[in-house]
Amino acid sequence: MQPARRVYNWACQKAYSPFAPLWLAFIFLLEMFLFLPMDALLMLFCMHNPERRYIYALVATLSSIVIGLIGYGIGYLLWDSVGDFVIKYLISKDFFERLVLHYNEHEQLAVFLGSFLPIPFKAVTISAGFCKLSVTGFCIAMFFARALRFFLIAEMMQRWGTQIRSFIDRHFGRLVVAFGAKVALTFAFFWVLGN
Repeated sequence: MQPARRVYNWACQKAYSPFAPLWLAFIFLLEMFLFLPMDALLMLFCMHNPERRYIYALVATLSSIVIGLIGYGIGYLLWDSVGDFVIKYLISKDFFERLVLHYNEHEQLAVFLGSFLPIPFKAVTISAGFCKLSVTGFCIAMFFARALRFFLIAEMMQRWGTQIRSFIDRHFGRLVVAFGAKVALTFAFFWVLGN
């Protein structure tokens, strides 16, 4: 628990930094290569510095757009060379094929729902590029979905941030274990789907 507590304390300090929006953007951009709990990170920043919550939500939205465009580019331009790696290590083949089917049927609505709901964002963006959806429609749908999601989180933290902070401080150890279990179950779920 001690390393997790150190990371938590580090992130709390960054929320008060004058460069907090840049820290948030940097950590969000790392999500392209890592599996990080982006919503939880945004909640943490908003909880510790609620006056800047809308700035944080905007930074999270714009960072997601950049991540989305990178994912789209990978799917559109590099699928032949990186597709096997993505299917093997990042998302399951079955899940990817279902996303492709939804994109072919619903296009921007599928992007909007995929970007708003808590499903792997990498899968949403890479498969959209693979399906060669219109970049303009993709960006518009992704922008509105991510903005809605992140500004709702910012508003939620304004309303219930004190209670949530108190809960986290009281139950930090249990939350770390629960998050670890969720990550393990997510990997297990996608591994089972892929095999």
